[in-house]
Amino acid sequence: MTFPKISIVTPSFNQGQYIEQTILSVLDQNYPNLEYIIIDGGSKDATVDIIKKYESRLAYWISEPDKGQTDAINKGFAKCTGEIFNWINSDDYYEPGAFEKIARLFTDHPKVNVVCGKEWSFADENPAGKTLNPGSIIKKNIYETIRVGIMDQPCTFFRKKTIDVSFPLEPSLKYVMDRQLWWSYLLNYGQGHILQTDEVFTWFRLHTQSKSIEQAHYFEAEADLLRLSLFRQLVAPPVLEEQLAFNHRPPLNISWNILIPGSIKVLAAFAAYYAERHYIKDNLKATSKQMKLVVRWKLAYMSTTEWKLWIAACLIPAPVTRIIKKLKN
Repeated sequence: MTFPKISIVTPSFNQGQYIEQTILSVLDQNYPNLEYIIIDGGSKDATVDIIKKYESRLAYWISEPDKGQTDAINKGFAKCTGEIFNWINSDDYYEPGAFEKIARLFTDHPKVNVVCGKEWSFADENPAGKTLNPGSIIKKNIYETIRVGIMDQPCTFFRKKTIDVSFPLEPSLKYVMDRQLWWSYLLNYGQGHILQTDEVFTWFRLHTQSKSIEQAHYFEAEADLLRLSLFRQLVAPPVLEEQLAFNHRPPLNISWNILIPGSIKVLAAFAAYYAERHYIKDNLKATSKQMKLVVRWKLAYMSTTEWKLWIAACLIPAPVTRIIKKLKN
């Protein structure tokens, strides 16, 4: 078996109670071609002392003030020279033997750019009560996959050369930098070179200080800033932008490199999603506005459910639709 170089970056800040387990989960893979980089944001707890214990086995590490997690990931990526890349946060850890399985999948499938595995998530106080997460979500077509926008980052590994164009990530992002990377990859390469496997690669820790718990309500607001930057580059009509939850942060200055054909279908997928959301809330006027966009973009893929919404919103008068819904109930 050949062993392509795997580059792993750990962004860290004041996670002294967890980072040693993270470090050991990387080093104890005993993978023969590993490049492990730790970028710490100037921690004041035990983090630096723990890193120093293992510095002889690290390719690079630094502890200095930075602009946050995304800035640390960018710094680490700039140092990477491997063929395969991912980052792991300083409170998560890898499943034993994960790297060899990942390497084998990339080696056995040379045309694959992305390997998506699965992960265990667990509450810090109850590791035994683990839940198997399904991994990154790949839909029937690229446009729906982008609209859903869910990459299970800890267990999704990339051929580094395919995401060089995606870096640096927007440093102001605190929550959805992984979604920016995911969209950037998909808009460049589509989804034809993604391999999904049932192999479990990572353990994802949920605890009271983790952003996934403490600040979960901020994720979608920041995701809307990503959507806004994409909508504006694709010159989306105002009725689509109106669906976004604007906040006081300035728009993101992201230039999306879009190589997939039919990028207008991306907007159609979002419009169909917003239509369905309004339809569920019985707001037929708003549903109709979104479905008119979908109808305008005739080449857009629509699922059976979305065609039903189109009929309800655009062909059947609203009073009749309400009568039908009452009869169904």
